[in-house]
Parts: sequence; C-alpha cells; structure tokens
Amino acid sequence: MVAPGGLGRCVAAFWLALAFDALGLVVLLTGVFANLFFSDLLIYAGGIGIFLSLIWWVFWYAGNLEVPPAELRDDVGLGPPKGRGDTLLRGLVRGLSTRISTVFSSAPRSSPPAPATATMELQHVDRPARTQPV
Repeated sequence: MVAPGGLGRCVAAFWLALAFDALGLVVLLTGVFANLFFSDLLIYAGGIGIFLSLIWWVFWYAGNLEVPPAELRDDVGLGPPKGRGDTLLRGLVRGLSTRISTVFSSAPRSSPPAPATATMELQHVDRPARTQPV
C-alpha cells in the first residue's frame, strides 16, 4: 500500500531527511562563503546536519521495503519444517540437550572449598635520605 504522491509509507522520514539535507547545506555554504569569525563552526555544523540526514534516509528506505507474507512467515518460524533433515537435526539437538541437563541435574551439589588463608608480614626497609637538587 503506497501513500499518495509516490513517497511510500514513511512520508515523515522522507520530509525530515530533506529538511536535514537542506538545513545542513545552507549552514555549510554559509560557513564557506560568509566572512564570519565562526565560519569553521558553521562548516562543521552543516556537515553534521547532512550526516544526520542519512539516518532519516535509512528510516525512509527501510520503512518502504516490502516482504511477501510467505517469506515473512518462513523467517519467523511459522512455516512448516522444510524436510526430514530439519527434523532429524532438531531431534539430535534436543537429545543432546536433555542428556546434558540430566547429567548436571543429577550431579551432587557441593559447597565451594574454603579459601586458603595466607599471612603476609610487612618489613620496614631503610631507604637512603633524598638529597635536594640544587
């Protein structure tokens, strides 16, 4: 279903992308051609504005992608299994998972060993006196 005017379904993202492009270009060109003491700030700000418009272009493009319902159903796992190999693999994985979980559930739970206590003795070391440089 396409919105009237040929802009697709995400019209707001389209207009935001155009606004960011136009505003960024105006600010950038003002920084280039105007003789202002803060022209470098305008050049950077315009470049950042144009870069941020890329986000809105990606949103507009991604919002207009159309996926056929049959392909979408297959991707999210709603479709039937593809064949015997798929069910065999699932069976093997399920069997391995149950074996591992039964091994760990039947293992006796033991408390962790107590940490070994170590004693350290600090010794005082005599250092030579520092001399002040002249």
